[in-house]
Amino acid sequence: MASRYNEKRRKAAEFALNKELDSGYGKTNFESIVSADTRDAAMGKGEEELFEKKLSKEEKKAMAKAAREAKRIAKEKKNGGKKTKKVKGEDESGEEKKEDVESILNKVVSTMSIEEQKRETAIEKLNRENIAVTYEQKRGNLHANTRDILVTGVSVTFHGKTLVEDSEVRINYGNRYGFIGPNGSGKSTVMKAIAARAIPIPDALDIYFLDCEYPARDDITALQAVMESNNEVAILEKQAEELNQLMAEIDDEDSQMRIQDQMESIYERLDALDVNSAEARATTILFGLGFTTHMQHMKTREFSGGWRMRVALARALFLKPEFLLLDGKHTLVLLS
Repeated sequence: MASRYNEKRRKAAEFALNKELDSGYGKTNFESIVSADTRDAAMGKGEEELFEKKLSKEEKKAMAKAAREAKRIAKEKKNGGKKTKKVKGEDESGEEKKEDVESILNKVVSTMSIEEQKRETAIEKLNRENIAVTYEQKRGNLHANTRDILVTGVSVTFHGKTLVEDSEVRINYGNRYGFIGPNGSGKSTVMKAIAARAIPIPDALDIYFLDCEYPARDDITALQAVMESNNEVAILEKQAEELNQLMAEIDDEDSQMRIQDQMESIYERLDALDVNSAEARATTILFGLGFTTHMQHMKTREFSGGWRMRVALARALFLKPEFLLLDGKHTLVLLS
């Protein structure tokens, strides 16, 4: 009796198992999975895992503020949940700390302007080449947003030899100018002086001086050479990080305001540089100068001097300078 009962149960279980297998239970429907993945990809699902979202200036500032707030809270927890307060008898040490913060802030801010660093380097180069520039001083400060250049009484000497004497330099925004003169008359020297801002030039005008072709290198392609011209991005991002850390460490409101102003200018400059479209812009500029897709990925040593001058010009156009100074016969050929 028991054996017949067990046999009946076994057959019932076998029947149920066969029914489940026939209905497809336990099978993986690969076609439906592929279909679902294709649909999700078409709708853009999952892109957030592959591409980093471009943050706006406000989002970057918000993230920096959140990071500073987190550091401040962590510091308060470390002190037992109490804010650090200045007590009697600590005036002298507090003043010392404020002076230390001020000295650090001045050091960071003094290295903030990349354009000022370039200007100092260019002036030092003029001095090494014995190029001296004098001009007529005017009362009042030059307006920062002025676009036109007007300097009187300009004199330029090279190793004591006068090239330009008591002349007027007038350059109006939006115009193109040609500098004509015989070989050896000092055209390149005067252009070097202008590029170095040896005469008063508005800060709002960024200058790019192109006087030679890009060097022949076997470790960089034409496209990479154009994109590397904008090393300002890496410098600005590093400075923003340093300022953000400094902001979290100090409590002085005036110093925080100064740091905040510098950070605002950094984020505005980063937005203007538009890092995400850098490669597309570089490719478009090179194509406009005659570089095919294959040529853009060739090493610069594989090009002649004329083509390397085009690479140098592409670097200049990539930076979008408001004041572009071109010196040399190759640049004239390219412009024509």
